[in-house]
Amino acid sequence: MRRLFLTLLFSGYFFLTDSHAQDAPLSRRGKETFDKAQKAWQARQLNEAMVLFEKVEETDPNNSEIHLRLAQIYELQKKTELTRKHFVRFVTLRPSDPQSSSAYQWLGSDFFKEEKYDSAVVYFEKALALSPPKSGLARLAKKSAASSRFAQMAMRNPMKVHKQSLGDTVNFLNSQFFPVMTADDETLIFTGLTENRDENIYVTHRIPGGWDVPEEISKSINTTNNEGTCSISADGRTLVLTACNRPDSYGGCDLYISHKQGNDWSAPQNVGENINSRNWESQPSLSADGRTLYFASDRRGGQGRSDIWFSVLKEKGQWSDPKNLGPVINTPEDENAPFIHANGRTLFYASNGLTGMGGFDIFLSQKADTTWTSPKNIGYPINTQADQVGLFISSNGKKGYYTDDTSEKTKGRSLLYTFDLPDSLQNLVTPTRFAKGKVFDKKTNKPLASSIELYDLKSQEKVAEFSSDTQTGNFLAVLNKGSEYAFYVSKSGYLFKSLTFSVTDSVSSVNLDIPLEAIQKDRIEVLNNIFFNTGEFTLDDKSKVELNRMVDFLKNNKQINIEISGHTDDVGGEQTNLELSKKRAQSVLDYLKKSGVEPERLTAKGFGKTKPVAKNDSEENRRRNRRIEWRVL
Repeated sequence: MRRLFLTLLFSGYFFLTDSHAQDAPLSRRGKETFDKAQKAWQARQLNEAMVLFEKVEETDPNNSEIHLRLAQIYELQKKTELTRKHFVRFVTLRPSDPQSSSAYQWLGSDFFKEEKYDSAVVYFEKALALSPPKSGLARLAKKSAASSRFAQMAMRNPMKVHKQSLGDTVNFLNSQFFPVMTADDETLIFTGLTENRDENIYVTHRIPGGWDVPEEISKSINTTNNEGTCSISADGRTLVLTACNRPDSYGGCDLYISHKQGNDWSAPQNVGENINSRNWESQPSLSADGRTLYFASDRRGGQGRSDIWFSVLKEKGQWSDPKNLGPVINTPEDENAPFIHANGRTLFYASNGLTGMGGFDIFLSQKADTTWTSPKNIGYPINTQADQVGLFISSNGKKGYYTDDTSEKTKGRSLLYTFDLPDSLQNLVTPTRFAKGKVFDKKTNKPLASSIELYDLKSQEKVAEFSSDTQTGNFLAVLNKGSEYAFYVSKSGYLFKSLTFSVTDSVSSVNLDIPLEAIQKDRIEVLNNIFFNTGEFTLDDKSKVELNRMVDFLKNNKQINIEISGHTDDVGGEQTNLELSKKRAQSVLDYLKKSGVEPERLTAKGFGKTKPVAKNDSEENRRRNRRIEWRVL
């Protein structure tokens, strides 16, 4: 608000023609001094102009132009009390003059800073009444009045937020900011400013009772130039960062990407000219699966000075042309510091162009299909009159992490803090859970790099695609609450593995160690995502995801013939179960045939209840026994 106001104020008033004709005529002596003062003013010799205008005020105290000029000079010199004094005198002498609109705006802002919101509204509305319709000053006055009302209401109804420092171990530098975390809440990454004014990226890990001593994330990432304002994928293996003044940059600051294998980070690569331009690109936020990138840029084609943009990772590692998030999110002013929550549909970002507490506030918007909801100011005391930029919310939606540089005890420092999200915010952030584990060779226990795909069985759509670590076999996948998932793990030369699970409120994570078997005769896998109604053999639509995966596997491995077998629990008669198991196996075979798999490669059998994998002593065990298997012939 302040920067825009000063621009409007001085672009409009620095070279005004004389307007004191409406006042009582200046004395002869005053006129001579005034003309000298005007020349000094127009030459931007402010100290000389101030002295001369003050002399004119002594002889002609009721000349409004004198008070306007002195107010403007004192404002530039940051002398608030004198600025206020002369703006008050100016509007007293010219209460209805259009030139008073900027003076009213300044006075309103002054009351706003003092948290005297009733008075601020009065002055902002006076400024609005005198401003040309649709002008920048009218837009600012209208927004300022709305912000005054909002701030007053927000401070009367503060959220219950108790911030806590992350401690001296983490806050070891004079300034540390832009915290981000992995989805399992175990790894914290942030930007720090060294004594040599060098921005670097640091990492620390959760230990019993707090956080371990931070270390530089990697010598291959940090250099003598500035690196920072980064984003990490949910599994902690893809990092997008801002780096400035590198030889391969397209502008002053560009976005770069680095990948982690085992404990080693690759040298950052410029994400390319599709995203980076000659303009400023910074403050990235990567979706949980690492396939959608949000960032701030002042490139052409936006809504205002700096906007929020996004790009999607295409095949062969190329990023799509960035798209602006549009006028619902972006304003004619500045938007920056986007953060997309692990759920993929809750966006936090900073804006100084929306109604708020003053300066930059943090706002929240929800994605519904392809559109975004109107931004919501997340409220006081997270937002204050100071600029608030950069907020991270844990994947479970319970904790927030941010930078605070306004604490009196830490004056002059920027420290990292955390707080428990109040209910009003938790209700707006759909929490996520995560699946975490390791992929390995069942026979040798050797870690495997594999392709992993996650499908929502309700929508039958792929919601994530990622891979396990080449050195460790580890993986982490984010899961949205209330969803039913199919999980597919595949690697060339191995049978693909299918898993199924639901995410409930009572489960924060799913641990999955996944053994893969090499393609060999008599190897068996279960098709865990084949569904039938009780006592029926017609395939449920949710089964199509799994069946199509089976089709792809067989088409990619034409040397393989398979046997499809049906199995039941012990509920019901033996002959009934045998017939049901045969018909279910045949239904699967028929689907594969219709999908183009050669019939001679397929065999179907039913075994009824004769081959249980668990005792039929609980509903969970019976569910495991009701299954479709496939065996390599």
